Amino acid sequence: MAAEEIALLLRKIGLKAILDLEKEDPQYKSVCRLCSNRGELDTARLVMMNALISYRLTGKGEEHWHYFADFFSRRKGNNICEEFIQYIKTSPYLAIGRDIRIKRIRKVCNYDPDIIDLSRTWRDLARLLGSDGEAKTVVFTVKMLNYVYMCCRGVDRALPNDIPIPVDYRVARLTACLGLIKADPEGALRRREEVQRIWSEIAERSGVPPLHIDTLLWLAGRVVLYGDRSYAVPKEFLDFIKRFCNR
Repeated sequence: MAAEEIALLLRKIGLKAILDLEKEDPQYKSVCRLCSNRGELDTARLVMMNALISYRLTGKGEEHWHYFADFFSRRKGNNICEEFIQYIKTSPYLAIGRDIRIKRIRKVCNYDPDIIDLSRTWRDLARLLGSDGEAKTVVFTVKMLNYVYMCCRGVDRALPNDIPIPVDYRVARLTACLGLIKADPEGALRRREEVQRIWSEIAERSGVPPLHIDTLLWLAGRVVLYGDRSYAVPKEFLDFIKRFCNR
């Protein structure tokens, strides 16, 4: 029942409202700030690399992206790969596993992502990394590259429907407490493919692509689970999440 209710609610809210909401995402604002200082191509490459190493952070994701935008807005080196590796070595948010992050970035740092054809970029990144295309950081990177497109070109755009939601702990926890999966948050996190299938089915019913649903869940999760400010998340969506997840 919850899945049907969510789909109907998302259809009522509509994609345009969610695209407007994305502009309130602190990560979106960081991307826009970088674009105004570095231009579209540099921003696309830098955002791609940062998204691919945005895991096991030693601080909040919002602060990590703010630091990233500050770091690259203040300088422009001759070699973007070495510039980014220097960033990995110095960022306080990337203190865990710096060598592993550097190794991962060397696989992709010479790749110019196609921000027009994001499905192609999604496949290319999975191939370059030797990774599952549904892996959290790979699909999250596609979402962030759409932010690059919207920021640098000043155009709203829906993401492809075939790219699934990234499953992090927040999405797993909301999926569990909404009763969409019979598991606790840790169990839902381990059952990533099932969680992605659930949200892809909701996306198909609602007309809102999975990666845009992720924006609502990510921001609503901050409000409901962590008591953060509302970020202009539609009240009806917050009320729905609270109905299930504040028990």
